[in-house]
Amino acid sequence: MAHVSSTPGLKLFNLSPLEVKDEFEEKLDRYYWSVTELLENITSEREINDVLTKKVSLGNNEHEEVCIGLLCKILSDRPTAPKSFQNLMMVNRDSLNCILCHINMIILDRFRKLTDATRMQLLWIVHELVKASANGSEGLCMSLMKQIVGGDTSPRNVRFMEGVLDILIANQTWLEKSVHLLQTTVYTYLRLLQDHYHSSFASLRQKEVTLLVRLMREKWMECCGIGRDLVRLLSAVARVPEMEKLWSDIIHRPQVLSPSFTGLLSLLQSRTSRKFLTCRITPDMENKVSFLLHKVRFGHHKRYQEWFQRQYLATPDSQTLRSDLIRFICGCIHPSNEILASDVIPRWAVIGWLLSTCTSRVATSYSNLALFWDWLFYSREKNSIMDIEPGILVMYQSIRSHPAITTSLLDFLCRTMVEFHPPIIAQIKQGVHLAFRTILEKRVVQSLSPILDNPKLDQELTGLIRTNLQEFCAPALSDGKTPISPALPPEPSLEQPPLPGKQGSEIMEEEPMIIDDDDSDNENSDKKQSQSDADVSQESSAMFSDDDDEQSKKPKAQLNTWRESSSAEPRDISADLERLDDTLRDLISQLQDTDISDLDERCERMQDIVDHVLSMDEFDKDVSVPLSSCLTELLTSHFQQQILKPGSIDLNDEYLENCIEKPLYVIFRNLCQNKKDEDSFSVLLSLLSEMYSVQSKLGYHLLFYLAVKKQTVSEDNLHVYESFAQTTQLGDMYNCLMMDMKSCQEDDINVLVFLVPHVYKDFAEHCIGNGELLNIIVAVLDPQQLEGLLCLIMSGELIMMKKESLLRILNDSLKWESFEQYCVWQLLAVHDISPEIALPLVQKLDSKQHAEALSMLLLAFRHTKPTQEMVKHVISRQCSDIDRFATSLLRHWAIEHMKELSDHLTALLANTKPRNTPPRKGLRQRYIRSTLKLLSYC
Repeated sequence: MAHVSSTPGLKLFNLSPLEVKDEFEEKLDRYYWSVTELLENITSEREINDVLTKKVSLGNNEHEEVCIGLLCKILSDRPTAPKSFQNLMMVNRDSLNCILCHINMIILDRFRKLTDATRMQLLWIVHELVKASANGSEGLCMSLMKQIVGGDTSPRNVRFMEGVLDILIANQTWLEKSVHLLQTTVYTYLRLLQDHYHSSFASLRQKEVTLLVRLMREKWMECCGIGRDLVRLLSAVARVPEMEKLWSDIIHRPQVLSPSFTGLLSLLQSRTSRKFLTCRITPDMENKVSFLLHKVRFGHHKRYQEWFQRQYLATPDSQTLRSDLIRFICGCIHPSNEILASDVIPRWAVIGWLLSTCTSRVATSYSNLALFWDWLFYSREKNSIMDIEPGILVMYQSIRSHPAITTSLLDFLCRTMVEFHPPIIAQIKQGVHLAFRTILEKRVVQSLSPILDNPKLDQELTGLIRTNLQEFCAPALSDGKTPISPALPPEPSLEQPPLPGKQGSEIMEEEPMIIDDDDSDNENSDKKQSQSDADVSQESSAMFSDDDDEQSKKPKAQLNTWRESSSAEPRDISADLERLDDTLRDLISQLQDTDISDLDERCERMQDIVDHVLSMDEFDKDVSVPLSSCLTELLTSHFQQQILKPGSIDLNDEYLENCIEKPLYVIFRNLCQNKKDEDSFSVLLSLLSEMYSVQSKLGYHLLFYLAVKKQTVSEDNLHVYESFAQTTQLGDMYNCLMMDMKSCQEDDINVLVFLVPHVYKDFAEHCIGNGELLNIIVAVLDPQQLEGLLCLIMSGELIMMKKESLLRILNDSLKWESFEQYCVWQLLAVHDISPEIALPLVQKLDSKQHAEALSMLLLAFRHTKPTQEMVKHVISRQCSDIDRFATSLLRHWAIEHMKELSDHLTALLANTKPRNTPPRKGLRQRYIRSTLKLLSYC
């Protein structure tokens, strides 16, 4: 077995050269090689069966080893998969429970890492298990459907969803026997059908429609168990011809579907179970959204939102995913009283961000409907106040700085009340009115006047509101004008979190909710102050992290919006201390009592804490969460200070060593020292991960420590940071690195510049060619720092660009600030890369919009001997009196390289029309005249 780790064979997961297999993956690897060696040189089927049977009869461990080994052979070796599956069916002794459990773990926990070949084999074995009617195969199909990403029309995702669909189509009789699987299938593929309107998906769309129509027509009452969200999904795809007929029957002839179906209203009054809302969110999305709404402090959320946007919402097709996320947040994530009373980012802020960043009108309508869906048929018996709370708070909190959000949502709600289905207008109005009454009774907001009676609303919308929500509007004045509304709600700030001052114990136990204080006392405040507040609120982009403000191009102004205040009041950690054991509580108290300026003493106290943690028998969440909370609070002063003093040019070893003589770095030192001790290393990673979820600045502090200690951990520092990144909620190296570099840019530019050569060398595959990281760096460079990077590149100590990805970076940089673009071109100039790589840009650059790039190209080509390809791109530019790029460059080449230029022009003019192309009158003459005109400018 010594060759297991070195012999290539089992490749189920896409692992980078830097990634290390975890315990589960090592187990699969070990069992695979065990079975491979067991069957080595055996060709007889009977002998194979005898050997495997003898092995599994030795005990449960051996049985599991053989079964999992055969599973790995099936997933990794397609040609022998049928034989391996046959052997598996013959030797298993537990009704395949072990196999089903491990397949489910692979699907739910490691699906994203699977290779394409393994994915296809996974579908194959699930199909075989379904055909064999294996007990539990329904759960595998539901797990597979959960991994289909909504709004993702990439070939990989489409191929996978079609593979799952084919399994279900081929086994419809089996499918119809499981009500839960049938309901999940209908819910999933009704939603996915929205993404497949394009003609390129005609074949897939027809498969989906055929299956859905058959299941719903034959098993309508079972499908009704989905609840009202079935109607929401059906209404979105009702334009598909086959679905249109079904939709018509549901509305006009309900008895055709089932004698016991009384009509659309009965279905709309049934609440959809959380299990269906969750099934359209992948496990990874579910974890990320849950982390955001349970762990991330309001004000520290922007970097996580940017990551989520980049990961899941970056393409036009992905806009439809927003409605799934909103339904999931409204229906499944109901925060506890403890979270509501904390400064964790509230649900309304995340939903507001999803709405405000949506770029599609259709997707915006679907998202609005997802937000208000439970409002339309609200019932105190069937619904929770938490189902409707985000909707009212999005409108209430955004009326001041984002009035367009509030007006859009109000207009949508009022129109939907009367236009969604006219025969049940009365019932819809009753549901919405009951929702508003419940909101006021539960005191989610103190008053609806800031929303419904706001003078910012236009006349048409005001009329809609008074027509449909008269009960909740203030009485009109005698002259017919709208009464003055109470003061608007205050904007959330760091000093005063967006949640009200009431404690969790004062909130009703059966339904956690948000209770906002009313600002009516401020109604008569000074007008100048009110105007000032309004101006500030309009400039702030804190609420939904909008990126469309002009200031978004200036990183310093944008990123400082949510900087922590150094004068913030200390947080009380007494509650967290009570959750720790006596020894740890005493050690924390000693650290708390130590003078902040006495770094040596604080480092000793921190070492005592680390030693005690490593000596504990069990270190779980019950310990790591309160301990991390205490430590991050006690180290607040350290996180608020800059690591490198401004103007620290001489960064010698002694100065750098002094910079890391602080309590936080004691934990890092122990982490590096214990990297070979798996248990201790895991404990410290767990602690740092919890601290990172509270204080995101910890990441770049770890990078700084590893860079300073590079002499002693040069070989393993990459492993340490990567292990840390994988332990965090972000879960992977790239995103964690990007978050930390962005955070470093916001806090300490000197550290960012210091880290650049280290991260580009140690994490080259994530950094070189990364336009986003390059923008983070050049956005804050000053000329002296730029000169330092140029010197490092010239001396061969730093590589920031490579030919393969350079054109994409240059293209992205066209949208950056002028100095940022100049920095990029300066960095390119000192790399050993020919400027010809930028030739494809020459024709698309505009002299008014891209003057920076054109001027730098002019300088680069000035010192380069022209080639035929260069001349071809230059003379293809449109010439004008304003844009003299081409004429200036040709004139220079005519002076310095006349023979080469004339040869290239002659060749190009002689080859303007291929010989095998029929002559087109005047084409060649026009090309020559255009070229001569261009040359005339010279």
